[in-house]
Amino acid sequence: MIALKAAWFIACIAASAAAIADDQASTQLDPFAQATHGDPACAARTPPLLTPQEAQAEAHARVERGTRCAMEGKCEPGGAYRRDAEINERVRASIAGERRFARTSIWLTTSRKWVTLQGCVRDAAQRRSLVELVRKSPDVERVFDELTIAAQRAAPPRQR
Repeated sequence: MIALKAAWFIACIAASAAAIADDQASTQLDPFAQATHGDPACAARTPPLLTPQEAQAEAHARVERGTRCAMEGKCEPGGAYRRDAEINERVRASIAGERRFARTSIWLTTSRKWVTLQGCVRDAAQRRSLVELVRKSPDVERVFDELTIAAQRAAPPRQR
């Protein structure tokens, strides 16, 4: 049964890779969303985009991960990426619903239950509480903190 699921998963990814290779535009593979927009000085982030060649290489790596995961019985049918969209939306809504983050600008991307946070927070304490909130969210396995603290962003260059 596991071999059948793995074969089905490989066929789906191979079809996706073929479609990606035909498309000459950049491709976004992982869910990306803006959770807050309360800091107008924070530079906007863009979703991670891949060229057709990069997308094809990534599809190959994802097939290998999915096959190994299915054969080891460590992930549900559909692979490690199956729930990324719902995890991303749940985390986005959780951050957006917290008044303490209203004056931040936060973007997030989810890939195989790993959430990457980007954007601007006011201070280190706010950064820690945001990362902790995401870390405790259901189904999140890892959090990558790429946040910028406003004071560091606005600091004038040091004079020599």
